[in-house]
Amino acid sequence: MADPRFENRPTVLEVNLDAIRRNAEKLKRHAAGASLLAVVKADAYGHGAVQVASALERSSLAEWFGVALLEEAVVLREAAIERPILMLGPLHPSQARAALHHRLTPAIYNLEILEAVSQASERRPVSIHLKVDSGMGRLGFRPEELPAALEAFSSRPWLKVEGVFSNLASADDPGSPQTDSQIASFKEMLSAVRAAGHDPEWIDLANSSGLLAHPESRFKMVRPGLTLYGLRPSAKLPDISLETAAAFKTIVIQVKNLPEGVPVGYGASYVTPKPQKVGILPIGYADGLPRCAGNGRGHVLVRGKRCELLGRVSMDLCAVDLDAVGPVDAGEPVTLWGRDGGESLTPADWAAWSGTIPYEITTHINHRVARRYLLDDKWT
Repeated sequence: MADPRFENRPTVLEVNLDAIRRNAEKLKRHAAGASLLAVVKADAYGHGAVQVASALERSSLAEWFGVALLEEAVVLREAAIERPILMLGPLHPSQARAALHHRLTPAIYNLEILEAVSQASERRPVSIHLKVDSGMGRLGFRPEELPAALEAFSSRPWLKVEGVFSNLASADDPGSPQTDSQIASFKEMLSAVRAAGHDPEWIDLANSSGLLAHPESRFKMVRPGLTLYGLRPSAKLPDISLETAAAFKTIVIQVKNLPEGVPVGYGASYVTPKPQKVGILPIGYADGLPRCAGNGRGHVLVRGKRCELLGRVSMDLCAVDLDAVGPVDAGEPVTLWGRDGGESLTPADWAAWSGTIPYEITTHINHRVARRYLLDDKWT
């Protein structure tokens, strides 16, 4: 979450909430009208959980919100978000009472959490979602563990199994056989839950990748995360013309005309091969810029031209080659993600340069970066 003390920094993430709402509409249409659980964990993948959730709640596009941590959910409740919030991730037994106090829906993924939630409920009716492990090997009851869980629920009738969900491990690769195997396993466990006398209303398996590429994984509810923000988890997935929701921008803070043979940055990993115009940018790895994207791997846009990063990215600063741009003064706008003229860069580009995934790129943009939001065609 952005810190208001940094709101006047020239390094800013511009978030288009209108685009996020349009993405939600497209995703719902693609999912044939399934209900939408909007994943806003990790501060809405760096975009601002409160702002994103508020925009989606106001437009009635999201029936549910999903977070990983109790603390994330409490922030939403304190911001007057009223829609149901599912705790997708781990809940420590000591947090069970607080989760119920804040009207959160816990995921029950082992017997210890089941017992903690049961005790915290004090036998008052509580709705929970059952998390099953359909083959990813993380949180959730495996098929052989499910009978014991269902037996435990039978002796605690005040716990209502309102939903059942699981995670797909390889849905971003449409050719992976693991997805079909997981869908089959999920259906078998869902049948066992129903056979035990439960009638869950909310069934969800499809994450962003499942929603885009695996119709069989779509049940009553879908659970998009990255796609809400206009990004595909993999270029192998169908392109449904989502809009990238954020632009990451800064300025040139100083222009240096360096002679040949001058080292730039820590470790002298880059030395000017000729007289060169170098721009210094007030952004570094402490703001979320990948350190490994330095030394010519990463680029920024200045006046619609790609300019490569020179030397190492440092904590607060980095340097770029401005030779191709023409006359530039301090204060010149710089685009890290977004469009400038006929060129554009995205978090997926930065992920490729850094040997990682777009999720890591967006979630690393931290509180030091100012935020601006476009909602109803107005910037705030």
